[in-house]
Amino acid sequence: MVNKAVLEKRLTKLEQTLRKLKELSSVSWDEYKKNEALQDRAERNLQLAAQACIDIGSHIIADREYRTPSSYSDIFNVLQEEGLLPKELAEKMKRIAGFRNILVHDYLDIDPKIVHTCLGQLNDFKEFAEYIVKIL
Repeated sequence: MVNKAVLEKRLTKLEQTLRKLKELSSVSWDEYKKNEALQDRAERNLQLAAQACIDIGSHIIADREYRTPSSYSDIFNVLQEEGLLPKELAEKMKRIAGFRNILVHDYLDIDPKIVHTCLGQLNDFKEFAEYIVKIL
């Protein structure tokens, strides 16, 4: 049985980070590119949102004893294979997991324009959360 408290805690964290990111999504590119504090906030909260989704997927996979994913991106393949996510959403979440890796490991090469663009694509996180709530 999936531990609802664990998933609910991570869903709450996801909701909190999305609220912060939504505030940043209205910032123009011109303002964003000039403001390092805004860039830092956006990058950190995108990282946290992605990590929450990865943790949620990992918990479900471990609990239900699905096949072990080979990477963070593969978590979303497993969830799709098991019928928990549609293919299109799984593909989006795989890109989010890859972007999380860039935010964490390739921080010297982060393109602020890409981060700013991501602020307009927060619905992917929300859609993922909606599918997870159905599991609960």
